[in-house]
Amino acid sequence: MILGVIQARMNSERLPGKVLLPMENKPILWHIHKRLTFSKKLDKICISTSNNSSDDPIMEFAKKNNIEIFRGSEENLISRHLGAAKLFDAQVIVRITADDPLIDPKIIDDLISFYEQNPDADFICNNKERTFPVGLDVEIIPIKTLKKFEAKSNDSIFYEFFISNYIFEHPNQFKSIGMKLDKPLLERWTLDYPEDYEFIKEIYSHLYKKNSIFLMNDILNLLNKKPSLRRINLMHYTKFSHLKYKKLKNSHEKI
Repeated sequence: MILGVIQARMNSERLPGKVLLPMENKPILWHIHKRLTFSKKLDKICISTSNNSSDDPIMEFAKKNNIEIFRGSEENLISRHLGAAKLFDAQVIVRITADDPLIDPKIIDDLISFYEQNPDADFICNNKERTFPVGLDVEIIPIKTLKKFEAKSNDSIFYEFFISNYIFEHPNQFKSIGMKLDKPLLERWTLDYPEDYEFIKEIYSHLYKKNSIFLMNDILNLLNKKPSLRRINLMHYTKFSHLKYKKLKNSHEKI
């Protein structure tokens, strides 16, 4: 069983409560879940959040909207995702973050198809080499891979950056495959700052329609027609998490 996991929390430092901010009369988390329902290859979808009381609003949202949810450790994402997989009897999880309200279900299905062709892979993603817009990130993680990290998952460097960077840096231990575009799209479509929120709201105001889905190419076509939209959050363009990882990694002992 393939489980889509939306990793969500309320206590973002840069934009607190962002996952439940309103957009087109619905919370952002509702839109992310709705977009995942257009996937043809996900067997089930759940929200993964923490047991911290600050995330109680996410639990209330899930109950109100009949969305599956799992609550676990706030910091130890390995144990939390393993817990979700166990609860729903999943063999593979597809990890999405609630920072990404423009997530594309077609890209999700393309990566799952890629995994089905490479079942021995430990990790498949579309951000090993950055060619997709930031905000369309998808990670496919077999449960066997998560279990390899159980003993290490209390190391704090995993809290912020999960397992992808460690896997990329240890190719002798893990088989990882990255899907990439022929022509890189250096775009920032993720939700971290108020300007990102304004940008994403503009995208939805132009493209969102009830009971239908807009995809990456629809967004690109819109931005090409209205290039001024890119300037809304342009000041945050270089603030990608892998840069922060490199800085933190230099101050950590090797795992």
